Order: sequence, then structure tokens, then C-alpha cells
Amino acid sequence: MARPSGSEIRRLIELREMIKVESLRLPTSRQRDLLKLLEAARPWKTAAPQIPEMTRGELVRAIRWRLGTIPLQGAMDAARFIERARRGKR
Repeated sequence: MARPSGSEIRRLIELREMIKVESLRLPTSRQRDLLKLLEAARPWKTAAPQIPEMTRGELVRAIRWRLGTIPLQGAMDAARFIERARRGKR
């Protein structure tokens, strides 16, 4: 794997922060979808585990925890998901 450049790391940090903040505004069902997307984006070679039933607070904590483990492409996918969710809400 190639090491990310400084601009890629900066973009990843910005996207992670934006996702963290905007995920609070999503309804619970969309937070659950976002969590599934983040779980699938993690760089593990095994299949993503099934997401158990969670309260809204548990979903927020799980989203924030997974944000620290996703690569830039996963963060970009999650940002697009949030943008689509915002547009659909209007």
C-alpha cells in the first residue's frame, strides 16, 4: 500500500470531522445505514458483521469509532451518502 500524501491525510481528517458532525442530524434509520456503509469500508478482509439493534446514542458512538478506521475512499463514500441524505430531506 502506498503511503497517503499530506493533502490526502488532511482531506481524510476533514471528511471524518464533517461525517461526525453531520451524522448527528440524520434520522436513526439513516444513521444505521451510514454505520453499515462505514463497516463495509473498513480495510479488513473478512465480511462485515451484522449490525445489532442499537439505541441512537450507541449508533453515534459506533459511527465515531468506525470513522477512525476507514481509509480516504470510505470517508468519501460516507460523505456522498450524507449529502444524498441531506438532499432527500429537503
